[in-house]
Amino acid sequence: MIDKKQIEVIVTEALKETEVFLVDVLVSRGKVIQVFIDHNKGVSLDDCGTVHRAIEEKLDREQEDFELQVSSPGLGQPIRVFPQYTKEIGQKLEIVFLDGEILKATLLEAKPAESGKEAELVIRQIGTKRKPAPEEPIIVELSRIKSARVVIDFKLV
Repeated sequence: MIDKKQIEVIVTEALKETEVFLVDVLVSRGKVIQVFIDHNKGVSLDDCGTVHRAIEEKLDREQEDFELQVSSPGLGQPIRVFPQYTKEIGQKLEIVFLDGEILKATLLEAKPAESGKEAELVIRQIGTKRKPAPEEPIIVELSRIKSARVVIDFKLV
């Protein structure tokens, strides 16, 4: 059986000298391996090709056949790893907290975990015409967040 951890190690090794980072690896029962990578400036076909080749070199199709897909996470997908937050600074997010609260906010800063202090987001809540949001930023620990995704706005200017 194809091991997700093994794929993660291969991808991490292939990307260690680059600014591209691993977001997620999914391995289905039908032996479909999906690898999601990202970069602050977007993922190129070369980035996907590098990861694809690295996996192909390390896995033996003679031993176990598989289908391999390498791509960026895609628009509207949840944020899964900290480097994605740094990429989305300035964007509007919909954040679902562990307690069920949902908040729409602009991401102002993403602070990585430091000695004894966990990773945090600095956000500014988005208000409505009837209920304006407070001006002061809010600091949120990542451990309080169940999911977050970029809000896609299709308004025409």
